[in-house]
Amino acid sequence: MPKKNPPPRKTDSSAKNKANSPITGFRISNFKAFADTQYIPIRPLTLIYGANSSGKSSILHSLLLAHHAITNEGELDVYRTEAGGDSVDLGGFGQYVHKRDRTRPVEWAIDLDPSNINLSDKGLGSLLEPIKKLTVGVGIGMHSSENGGIKVRSFFLEADGERVLDMSSRPKGRLQLDRLDHKHRIISPLIEAIIEAKTFKLKVTPQDEEEIEQVIKILVPEITAQVYRFLPSTIQVENSHQANIDSITPVNPQNRQNTLADVIRLFIPYRLNDIVSAITQTVESELEKLRYLGPFRTYPPRHFAFSRQQDANWHAGGGYAWDILLNNAEVRNKVNGWLGDTDRMKTPYELRKRTLLPDSHLEDKLDSLLTKSLHDFTVELVFHAAGFGENLQEEIERIITDLEDTNVGNSQFWQICCLKSAVDSNSYSLMRYFFSGLDYNRTLPEIEDIVSMMTDIENLSKIWVDDMTSEGDRISDLVFFDKRTKTQVSHRDVGIGISQVIPILVSCYSLSDSLIAIEQPEIHLHPKLQAELGDVLIESALGANKNTLILETHSENLLLRIMRRMRETFNEELPNGTPPVTPEDICVLYIEPIGEQTVVREIPLNECGELLELWPEGFFEERLKEIFP
Repeated sequence: MPKKNPPPRKTDSSAKNKANSPITGFRISNFKAFADTQYIPIRPLTLIYGANSSGKSSILHSLLLAHHAITNEGELDVYRTEAGGDSVDLGGFGQYVHKRDRTRPVEWAIDLDPSNINLSDKGLGSLLEPIKKLTVGVGIGMHSSENGGIKVRSFFLEADGERVLDMSSRPKGRLQLDRLDHKHRIISPLIEAIIEAKTFKLKVTPQDEEEIEQVIKILVPEITAQVYRFLPSTIQVENSHQANIDSITPVNPQNRQNTLADVIRLFIPYRLNDIVSAITQTVESELEKLRYLGPFRTYPPRHFAFSRQQDANWHAGGGYAWDILLNNAEVRNKVNGWLGDTDRMKTPYELRKRTLLPDSHLEDKLDSLLTKSLHDFTVELVFHAAGFGENLQEEIERIITDLEDTNVGNSQFWQICCLKSAVDSNSYSLMRYFFSGLDYNRTLPEIEDIVSMMTDIENLSKIWVDDMTSEGDRISDLVFFDKRTKTQVSHRDVGIGISQVIPILVSCYSLSDSLIAIEQPEIHLHPKLQAELGDVLIESALGANKNTLILETHSENLLLRIMRRMRETFNEELPNGTPPVTPEDICVLYIEPIGEQTVVREIPLNECGELLELWPEGFFEERLKEIFP
């Protein structure tokens, strides 16, 4: 049973991990398995559990929908998402809306940490300092006035659960402001700051409140925004020019109310645009970082070098991982360390890069290189033989005589005579020059025999390779090297488990500051390796890379390793190099069908890595049932 009152933590509270991403959670409703609004908290490492077909994948799919809209100009009636490849087929709005009810909107909202919102105007940033959580949300549904197209029909902004503003759709893709809470603790100080700055320090009095309320009431329906991707941008007053932010409105003591109205109408839309744009740009920027790995990773063909292509599954299937391994030696070394570690995969294999040449390039270069090498070695042979004994001298004389009998043209015969003089004078440079005009295709076999006896074949091969690869494109290949047999093997010869885990390792090692969603990271791994994979995920999320990982999984062993590291963090027994893990870093969710809907339940952990609630429906109790029936 979990401990209800764990002892006080021994670690310094200053060591608490800062959130990797501004995103702290999101909400979905009327989407696939989810009818009522469900909240999904997001921490550096979030694990999603549940029975088969319970709706776990729907959480990831909602992120893929938002990502697709952001990266594909607002496309929402989508079947196959760009990031999801063949692994995710949403089937269009009519399929992913709950119960196929096209008359109801899908609602999607995201929570942000305001401290991570980049507001260029520091004065505006101070307005968000007391706020702990910002929430922006959209409603997605049919637009009756635009031929039933699927559009963003509504938008809202909340601060600490209090509604700041609401917008709803109008023709031509516009959103119109329906409500702005001018008394909200963000908007009220904003109005006061604007009035003071733009009217020579005019102070707002209680008597001004009614006038401000009336101006806001008239102004609200005039404020609109366009939705080009997923969230609204460029908030403005319809049919008006942008305010000059440096202008000052003189105060007329006889007409104070008109002064207030003019300032509010001019500057509130402008400042509202600054705040909303900064928030929505932060959301879209974070969602653009989403990387998704589906439940079935790409199994590349045997000859990887000649079959790489970036198809629809290049990212979702992990195909990109092999390309990173090919080009990034640092990541390749980390993966090799994991594959060969005696406490992890314990394989005898090591990934290595090799360089190949296309056949066409070989055909162009090989013949000329052979001829040139034969020529150079013959010249050197003649030169050196001239000074090494009577027997070699006689052999050279015989070769020259034979050359005379090989039908060398009259125009070249003089070169042979000169060659004799060069040999007699021991002039290497002359011999190289005179040999340059010979027809090497007619060189006698005796010359080839002598060259072959005196040639270092290994060194010559290296010279040829260097020369051939100095021009044209190289083709690189990735192979496994078997350290036992000293042979190269394909990934298809080493078991499917390796090919399935490699995209996960590469994602964790190569990506940084990314939002990584993975379905079933444990697939094809035995229980011990599932636990070892937990350390890779911890390092990626809580180490230097600072990724945010969302995992849809069935693996108990993966969670047990994370719980163990939490316990070791609490007891100050962590292995060297392992980042500390606290409850603030981990979120464990259980997806549970109840009646006709699905609910998301968080299973909290204490600082000792113990579950504070039992798994619903006896989840993960199968082992005990089998041992003690």
